[in-house]
Amino acid sequence: MKIFSQLKNVLLILLTIFLFQNCATVLGGKKNTLVFSGKSLPAAKVYIDGELIGEAPGRIKIKKGKIQHGSILEVKADGYKSKEYMILRKQDAAYTVVDLLTGGIALIVDYSTGNIYRPRPRRFEYNLEVQN
Repeated sequence: MKIFSQLKNVLLILLTIFLFQNCATVLGGKKNTLVFSGKSLPAAKVYIDGELIGEAPGRIKIKKGKIQHGSILEVKADGYKSKEYMILRKQDAAYTVVDLLTGGIALIVDYSTGNIYRPRPRRFEYNLEVQN
């Protein structure tokens, strides 16, 4: 009888953890990945809102909260004109659908944490012009 009570408590704890997790956090992780590609491009430094986040070409992983709606991403390389991109945060439709199918509570959590949003664009083909 005591074992049944302990098993019930463990299952209740696991169920609570499952219900208060949300799709975007579980599936999306804590970071967003930005991809910089192109042929014969110079190595460049990448900044978001004036703060260095990494180097291109390649992939840069950054914390989800780092990018806000309207953040400015800038690609700079010595001897080249810098290039700027405006990044918008868009709601991820797949996470929204899964959250709604699991009862909608997860949708509230995803909105409150901001994990339901993904940066757009996430892929960049930067073509820097030579500076005169």
